[in-house]
Amino acid sequence: MQDITVVTTFHKPGLDQYGQRFLDSFAQRVDKKIKLLVYAEGCSPLIDPMCENIKVFDSFEALPKLNAFKSKWGNDPKANGIPPDAIKARRPRDWHKKFKWDAIRFANKTYAVFDACERSKDWCVWMDADSYIHTDWSYDEFINLLPNDKWLTYVGRGKGSQTWPECGFYGMNLNHPMCVQFLKEFERFYEDADNGIYELEEWHDSFVFGHILNQLTPIDANVHDYSANMYLREAKTGGGGHPLINGPLGKWMDHMKGGRKEQGKSKTSDLMVNRTENYWAGK
Repeated sequence: MQDITVVTTFHKPGLDQYGQRFLDSFAQRVDKKIKLLVYAEGCSPLIDPMCENIKVFDSFEALPKLNAFKSKWGNDPKANGIPPDAIKARRPRDWHKKFKWDAIRFANKTYAVFDACERSKDWCVWMDADSYIHTDWSYDEFINLLPNDKWLTYVGRGKGSQTWPECGFYGMNLNHPMCVQFLKEFERFYEDADNGIYELEEWHDSFVFGHILNQLTPIDANVHDYSANMYLREAKTGGGGHPLINGPLGKWMDHMKGGRKEQGKSKTSDLMVNRTENYWAGK
């Protein structure tokens, strides 16, 4: 049986708004054979002592490379959502969208992934903490989503998309040399940021992830996109659409990305397929 280790992270406001709910749903509905590593940033989530598959780390203690990244870039405007003047000039319509250039914010996620992969074997899966597991999820169902011949699984934006993936869920096959190369390059983009993320047009984690994926798939295209057969009109050139809940993952989870966190559930209008699960039917 292959190991599956899920990883997530959040800060105190995130814990209060959505993180604890995610942890409770994971503990209740995900097969105990699947591990969960939680990187808590300045907060203390509540974990049932009986849930031995869930382990919590203090981000400050567990992620020294993240601390170093924040020490180096924490006071630099370009790492905190304010792009350089050249980007402002090129992109007058969207340079004010701070998340696209908030390297500090998204480094919490990427450095948690890098560390979790070091602690894992076989498969390591990132899952955003603003998710909710609404239906029982067995080990067999989960491992079937992670084909052993693929070096990476992820949620794209559907057919014809020219934008970054939706990185609320992605699986890394740690036994595959191309995945090892992917992770090495992913981390290099942060560790050598001047020659990495800051060389890109945007530097949020999904853009960086997509850039490296596009570099490596011409070498080895054996990846699995959960949205490959989906068409999302809103996701042609930006981060639009909601592919995660409209694909196979929606059978077990919801993802409250963006403003959906306030209502605690994705909008009915987000659904483009006929989901039959009780959660989506409002039962």
